[in-house]
Amino acid sequence: MESRSPAELVVTGPGGGPPRSVLLEGAHVSVGRLPGVNDVALQPDPQQLVTRSGHLVLEREGTRWFLVDGGSVNGTFLRREGALRRVTERTLLRDGDVACVLAAVAETGERQFFELSFHAGAPDSQATRAVPALERECLSYDAEQARLVLVQGAARHELVIRAQAHRLVRHMAERNAAAGGAPALCTHEELMHAVWADEPLHTRDELARLVWELRRKLEPFGAEHLIETERGLGYRIRTCDG
Repeated sequence: MESRSPAELVVTGPGGGPPRSVLLEGAHVSVGRLPGVNDVALQPDPQQLVTRSGHLVLEREGTRWFLVDGGSVNGTFLRREGALRRVTERTLLRDGDVACVLAAVAETGERQFFELSFHAGAPDSQATRAVPALERECLSYDAEQARLVLVQGAARHELVIRAQAHRLVRHMAERNAAAGGAPALCTHEELMHAVWADEPLHTRDELARLVWELRRKLEPFGAEHLIETERGLGYRIRTCDG
């Protein structure tokens, strides 16, 4: 049986603060307002729009995850390919789907949401089979020109990223090159040092946000899986072997 890394939720609040990365383990993950009674607590919630317990749940069947609204008053929404719709039945999640929970309503009627981005578990890198060159999918990084390019077969897509993300990708690409081209595990600590050097007060949440931003750049091309999460340790990135 093919081994896979755990699926993951990246949780962001309506204020655009640092995201939280949550590995999906077990067969059932509950999401609600209160910590302690939910696996994932959505806070702060000053208008109390999130159900106290089980606003929504995620249920696993094999390697598949389903989204289920827990009978919440304000509903659970799903953003897929730019369209936002209310969840009315048990829904199979696709990589890149975003579950949305109402977090605030302004006097003007404008709505703000907690967003839970779903990332499916990737196949274990140790068991990944070779891909023919014409079908390969990888990230190419040119350190001299500071250019990140997504390679999908014959197609090339240049990705515009900010300076901190460039430092992150540059380090990971160099580690892959030193490992002979294979995706090397980069720990949280080494990546934080690569991005911020000895600057104080930076956190793993900031690192998770950088990874989240990179995955968002890859989402339109269905290539989020090129950045893998290694539970409790760090990240891998799939770069082109040249």
